[in-house]
Amino acid sequence: MGNFFNTLFELIEENTEAFNIIIGAVIFIFLTITRNRFANALLSVLSKMVFKNDEVKKQSLINSLKRPVALFVMVLGLFIGIYINVKSSAVVHSFKIISILIICWGVVNFLSDNMVNILHIDNNSKLNTTALKFISNIMKIVVIAFAVVMIISELGYNINGLLTGLGVGGLAVSLAAQDAVSNLISGFIIVTEKPFKVGDYVEVASVQGTIQEVTMRSTILRTLDDSLVTIPNSSITNEKIINISKMEKRLLDLEYNLTYSTSNELLKKCQEDIKNYLKENENIIDFPIRVEFEKLDSSSLNLNVFCYTSITDIHKFKALLSEINYNIRNIIEKNGAEFAFPSTSVYIEKK
Repeated sequence: MGNFFNTLFELIEENTEAFNIIIGAVIFIFLTITRNRFANALLSVLSKMVFKNDEVKKQSLINSLKRPVALFVMVLGLFIGIYINVKSSAVVHSFKIISILIICWGVVNFLSDNMVNILHIDNNSKLNTTALKFISNIMKIVVIAFAVVMIISELGYNINGLLTGLGVGGLAVSLAAQDAVSNLISGFIIVTEKPFKVGDYVEVASVQGTIQEVTMRSTILRTLDDSLVTIPNSSITNEKIINISKMEKRLLDLEYNLTYSTSNELLKKCQEDIKNYLKENENIIDFPIRVEFEKLDSSSLNLNVFCYTSITDIHKFKALLSEINYNIRNIIEKNGAEFAFPSTSVYIEKK
């Protein structure tokens, strides 16, 4: 047995280059054949560390990184096979550059497939879909930029001048596109804070309408007269936002003017009948309901009706308002009272 090993070692020493080629080829072939198994094993461990018991997220991570990791294993086998035979800095630099490209590819794949899981955003709405695309594209650009800088550095070029130039250029672009950048940042704020969603009826920047679309630059509303209004996002975030669709109830604050010939008894009878009508109306919230003789105006006695309705939809609310006005008018006229209108009395003094 000892003679066998001595003979084997002598044979290896005499044919070192040939054995190195064989070993390198074996390593490359082995890692190429088993690259998918290595990738699955590595990603299974990684997915358990990142997502623990969420099988859907685990599978999403494995699917997005399987091909890049498998390719990296194969490239690693090729590098080892070559480096055993050719110990050159060029081989090392080439391996680093290819590795950077593969890592960049893997990160971009991961961001594309797992952005929803990373940001915990519901991707069902148009608003959040826009946000996902915007954030995903920004992060991809950043990753690719880092990869390009690292590759340039590996090629032996001085990147300090390049970084300085990019900084100055970026400053110039940001100053020139200040409004656009402001709108993008405002769009991101709208997406993250979610003051409204597509389909909500809102009042923003002194405009009332239904949200039709939200992009990272502007928000589009459709007003009641069916016009489309495009509002820059920076204008929206700088002003108050009233989300009318989020109302749980609507205020009814109405005023009815009666003539001065209306007696106190008749005025009280009208108050009582209006209040009873509102209490019996199923669309009116029970409390508070106030019908008050508010003031003696210059040409009328003013009755104020104050209550809330559970109807928040703008179209249904307008229909309810018409119905209430019709019925209160009938109550007032049925009791024999008359509505006042602005008038002026002129007195002529006798001389």
